[in-house]
Parts: sequence; structure tokens; C-alpha cells
Amino acid sequence: MSKYPSGKRKKIGSVKIVPRSKGEKDPSSYLLRMLINASPYYVSGSVLAQKLKMSRVGIWSRIDKLRKAGLRIEASQNLGYRLAGEPNQLNLSLLNAWMKENRKICDVFIHDEVDSTNSEVERLLASDVKTPFAVLSNRQKKGRGRLGRHWHSPKGGNIYLSLGFRPNIQAIRIRNFTLWLGLNICRFLRHFMSTDKIKIKWPNDIYFDGRKLAGMLTEASIDCESIRSLVFGIGLNVNTQPQRYPKNLAMHSVSLQNINAEQIRIHELAAKLIKIILNCYKNCISQNIQDQLLCGWPEVDELSGKKIEVYCGKETFLGKGSGIDTEGNLLLKLRNGRIKKVHSGEIEVLV
Repeated sequence: MSKYPSGKRKKIGSVKIVPRSKGEKDPSSYLLRMLINASPYYVSGSVLAQKLKMSRVGIWSRIDKLRKAGLRIEASQNLGYRLAGEPNQLNLSLLNAWMKENRKICDVFIHDEVDSTNSEVERLLASDVKTPFAVLSNRQKKGRGRLGRHWHSPKGGNIYLSLGFRPNIQAIRIRNFTLWLGLNICRFLRHFMSTDKIKIKWPNDIYFDGRKLAGMLTEASIDCESIRSLVFGIGLNVNTQPQRYPKNLAMHSVSLQNINAEQIRIHELAAKLIKIILNCYKNCISQNIQDQLLCGWPEVDELSGKKIEVYCGKETFLGKGSGIDTEGNLLLKLRNGRIKKVHSGEIEVLV
């Protein structure tokens, strides 16, 4: 279970209570948002009852239900309630509370198990669900990676997240969408984990100290050179230990918990990731992000200056990573000094 800050004593009058937002229909989500906003202090049962317009018994009953869903909510006489911990299983009310706390909202669909969150987004897009929206799952049976590969998705503790959009713009406008998302997610994770060792392995993997931390996958439906629908997915290793992965993956994988030796609150992290993805999408379709991408890439480039081998179909090229160009191609400096642009291919870092 991921913990929240230890409870502190404070007079109720000095704890600012967050107001209920217009259209915030889920009482449990608002209750949790009040507890999150007041953390690490307690919120009295009478204040909760007043804000939710229900009895103290009604508040206790709702908190009891949240506890049964796996949330740890502590009660203290004369102080009230506080959120003390959360499970590694997703809870919609808690996620929506964190979404509101981060001032970014879109419809969110949570599943215990799906074939693939990207596939579920595709189905919802086909059903004309209003965009943007997000899909999360505790487990994927057929998680998808780049080039049709399987993304191993054990249950509990990781984030499997996909968002759906309908851009209706020319495909060239979002040619660097995955790289742009990678840059910004990488920057966020560096700040969130207080480390500069998190980097991007072109084109869609996020690494920590040479081991894979996350993978991204962008899929689009194109009609007459216009993007009709767009799906962005990310699988992020959060609290799952590498030992739970198959042997061929365990030695090359790492989770956020491995970095700082403590469990991460997945609801807070998921809400912040959704906010970043929504903001990056808006920036990508409304402005030219090429200069910002090229300027920011060197700081997060996992391949920069490293000897790498690139497999492009039946051809193999050996050289050193030399950044990217404006079109998002990998620049490979060959032995003869010539720069080769790589549009797609498999990368192996040579020791």
C-alpha cells in the first residue's frame, strides 16, 4: 500500500476546505478531494457532513465503503478523518479526486482487466465517445508495444494508460507527437523522482540508468492525409518488482519503486500523467513544437554519443547516436563520419 504523509494535529478552522466544483456529482470523489487537499491534517466529520449535506452517520458509512475498496482512511477522536494510504488497484473516485486536484478533467474509464488499453480506446472512439478521454486498467492480457510486440502487463501497481483524441488535422502536424510526449513525460518523471537518470531511448522507450522504465505507443487512423482519430498509450512500471517479470525482461526492467525504495501513489501519478498528455496534445496541434523538441532533446537522449547498432529491415548500420532532426529521425554518425537519418528501426546499444 502507498502511504500518504503522517497525520498532524491542527485546528479545524485553520484547514482550508476545498469547495465543491460545479458538476462534481460523485460524493466519494469530493470527500476524498477534501482529504487530499487537507493532507497531512485531519478533516472533522462535522465539516465533511456539512459540505456533503449528509449526516455524520452518512459520512461514516461512505468512508467505510471506501475502506472496503482498499483505501486506508484513519479516524481520530476530536480531529476527524485523514487519507493515510491507497492500494495498488485503481479506484475511480480517488483518481477523479486527484484529477480535480490537478485542475484537469476528462472522462476516465477504469477496468480491472482488458486486452489492451489502446484497443479499448479504439473501441470507444468507434462508439463516438466524446474526446478526449482516458482508459486505465489494472492489467492487460494483450498489451501492445512497438512493431506488434507484446507489452508484459502484470496486475497491480503499474500504470497502463491510453488516451483517445479526434484531431482532424493533417498528419504532418503531429509527426513528432510521440517524441514530444516522451520529452515532457521524461521531464516530469525526473522532477517527480528527483533524478536526472531518466532518459528516452528513441523513439518510444523511457529508461532509467540503462533499464526500461516505460514504453509509449501512438496509433492513428488516417483519412485522406488527415488524422481522424489518435490513440496515445503508455505502460509505466511503478510499484511492480522486476522479479515478477519473465527472466528475459527482469534484468532489463526497472520500476519507480526501485528508484527510491518506496511505493508510489499511482492515482496521483496517473492524474498528473493525464494532465501532461492533454497539455502536450493541445500544444502539438495548436503550435509549432519543433524548436522546443530539438532544444530539449539532448538533455534526455539515452543514445547520445553511444555506440549503437540499428536494424532497418534487412540492413544493419553501426554508428554513434547523434540526436534527432526536425522530422524526428534518429541521426546516426557512421564510421566514415557521414550522418544517416533513421526513420524507423530496432536499436541495440553496444557495450
